[in-house]
Amino acid sequence: MSEGESRFLIIGQDYDPLWQSTSLFQLLACSANNLILFDNGLVLSFPTIVIAALLDKPVGLSLNAAQASWFASISLICQPIGSLFSGLAMEPLGRKRSMLLLNIPFFTGWTLVHFADDIDMLYIAAAIMGFSVGCTEAPILTFVGEISEPKYRGTLASYAQLCGSMAYFVVYLLGSLTSWKSTATFCACVPVVTALAISFVPETPLWLISRGRVADAERALQWLRGWVSPAEVSDELHNLIHYHKQMTTGLAVKKQSSSESQEVLVGVKDMSLRQKFRHFLRPEMMKPLGLIVSYFFFFYSSGFQTIRPYLVPVFQNLRMTIDPEDATVIIALVGVLGYAACMISVKKLGKRLISLISLGGCAVCTFGLAAVASDILPVAWAFILMLAYSFFASIGVAPIPWMLQSELYPFQGKCLAAGVAAAASYIIGFFATKTYLELEGLLGLEGVFILFGAFSIAGFLFLYTFLPETEGRSFEQIAENFSKKKSEEEPTVLTIKL
Repeated sequence: MSEGESRFLIIGQDYDPLWQSTSLFQLLACSANNLILFDNGLVLSFPTIVIAALLDKPVGLSLNAAQASWFASISLICQPIGSLFSGLAMEPLGRKRSMLLLNIPFFTGWTLVHFADDIDMLYIAAAIMGFSVGCTEAPILTFVGEISEPKYRGTLASYAQLCGSMAYFVVYLLGSLTSWKSTATFCACVPVVTALAISFVPETPLWLISRGRVADAERALQWLRGWVSPAEVSDELHNLIHYHKQMTTGLAVKKQSSSESQEVLVGVKDMSLRQKFRHFLRPEMMKPLGLIVSYFFFFYSSGFQTIRPYLVPVFQNLRMTIDPEDATVIIALVGVLGYAACMISVKKLGKRLISLISLGGCAVCTFGLAAVASDILPVAWAFILMLAYSFFASIGVAPIPWMLQSELYPFQGKCLAAGVAAAASYIIGFFATKTYLELEGLLGLEGVFILFGAFSIAGFLFLYTFLPETEGRSFEQIAENFSKKKSEEEPTVLTIKL
C-alpha cells in the first residue's frame, strides 16, 4: 500500500478539500444526480401538507382518517416494486440512462396531483410517484459510490441525503405559504431540470468497465477527476479493472500490469442468470444485505419517519401552543441541519459512531415525549424534544443506511442487492406508516413513544455489535469485512481521531 493510499485509512486525517479541481467535478456530477433525491424528498413529504389541508375538510375534496392513512402509505407499498424493477433493469441500461428515464414518471405523477379532483386520482398519482421513488435508490446511490474517490465517498453520499432532506423543508414551507396544488406545480418543474442536468455528466467508470468499454471508462475518469490527462488516471483505471474482475469471479485475483488488466474483462462481462443468482447468494453479498435491511428496520422503528406524515395531528395531541404548520417548517429546517452535520462530520467521526449517537439521541427524545404525553413533563418541553428528535434522526439513522448502500455490496449483484434492500425498506415503511394511527389508538401517544424508544435502544445495541466502519476505505477493504476470511492486517473498525 502506498503512502498516498494509507493516509485515508484512519478517520480524522487530513483530506483534500472538496472544492479543489480533482473533486469539484465529482461534486458537480453528484449535484446533478442529487436532484433526483430532491424529487424523492418532495414525494415523501408531500402527504404531510395534503393531509393537513384535506383531513376531515367540511367542503370540497376531503380525506377521512382511513383515506389519509392510505394516501400517506400507498406510495410506500408501490416503492418496493420500483426498487426490484430498478435493481434488475439498471444493469443493462446503465446508471446515467436509468436516472434520465426516471424523470418521466415523476413528471407524470406531479401533473396528476395538480389536476386531481377526487381521491382516486390522488391515489393513482401517489402510486406512480411511489414506483418512481423506488426506482431511484439503486441508480442514485450506486452512481455516487462508483464515481467517488474513497476519501470523498462518505461526504458525497451524505450530500445526497442532504438534498433529499432539503425537499422536506421546501414542501413544508410552500405548504404554509400556498395551496397544495400550487406546491405540486412547483414540484413538476424539478424532473425537467433534473433531466437537463444529468445529460451533462458521464456514466460511471465501473459500469463502463463491466461492459468492456475501457476507453470510455478512461474518459469518464478524466472528466470526474477534473479533465486530467490519461496518465493521471491510469493507476485508478487499472485498480477498477482489477476490482471488477475480483468481485465478478469471487476469487482473489493477482494484480496485473495495465496492459494485462484489460484482458481480465474477457469472459466475465456477460453472465448467465444462474451465475448471477449464485453470486447474489454469496456470504459477501448476504451479510451486508442483512445488515442494511436490519438498519432500515431500526430507522423506521425509531419513529421519526413513521410519524412524519402525521406531524400536524401529533403536535395537536401534544397540546403544543405553536402553530402546527409553522412547527413542521421549523422541524424540517432542523432536519436539514442534521443532514448537514452528518455531511460535515462523517469523515471525522465515521458512520458507525454517528449511527450510535443518532439512535441514542432518538431514544432519549422519544422517552421524553412519552413523559410529555403522560403529563410527567410540562407541555413546553414538547417542541424542544421534537426539534432534538428531528436532528438526531437526520444526523445518522435516516441518511447512513442509504450511504452504506453505495459501498457495502460487491460489484457483481450490487444493483439487485440495492434494489432488494430498498424494497425491504419501503415495505417496512409501508406497514409502519399504515398502522401508526391504529397503534396510537391501541397504546396511546405515550405508549407509541415508549415503543419507539425501546426499538432505538435495540438498534443501538445491534449496530454497536455488527456495524463495521467503512469511512475512507476502498471497495476492496470494505469487502474484507464480509469475506469468509477477514484480512488480519486491517481492523474492522477504524480508529477515530478527534
